[in-house]
Amino acid sequence: MDRGHIGFTTAPSEALIDAWRVKLFCQSIGEDNPVHWDPQAAREAGLPGCAVPPTFLKALEGEHFSSVALLKLLKVPMNRVLHAEQTFDYLAPVSVGDRVSIRRRISDIQDKKEGAITFVIVDTDYRVGDRAVASSRQSILVRNPNKAA
Repeated sequence: MDRGHIGFTTAPSEALIDAWRVKLFCQSIGEDNPVHWDPQAAREAGLPGCAVPPTFLKALEGEHFSSVALLKLLKVPMNRVLHAEQTFDYLAPVSVGDRVSIRRRISDIQDKKEGAITFVIVDTDYRVGDRAVASSRQSILVRNPNKAA
């Protein structure tokens, strides 16, 4: 895998958090806390607006510059890929009506098990205006069938 792509950073893109979309997302994941879609419930909970569920940021990330797009850039066949891990750091609340800016970066490419597998490390930053609201680190495992395990 071409290590020359380490440091590749996407141009930022923005997504407006729409109330209807958040409600549908909550329904799809079984989230039943009304603070995510009912403005009155959010106010009663002391929130400035309907809070998006934390995993909603993953959905936004996929629309910005998906992991599939990053792996195509690296010329990795998708049938050799596994989403190994992803962690999030939440720095500030994200609410319905916010405009979230997303930027992704290939931070590292690491071979393991004598080259039998490669990990592609992708960092993502989420901002609302000039304020960082979250970041994530994703590890994507790529199996290299021509290498000994």
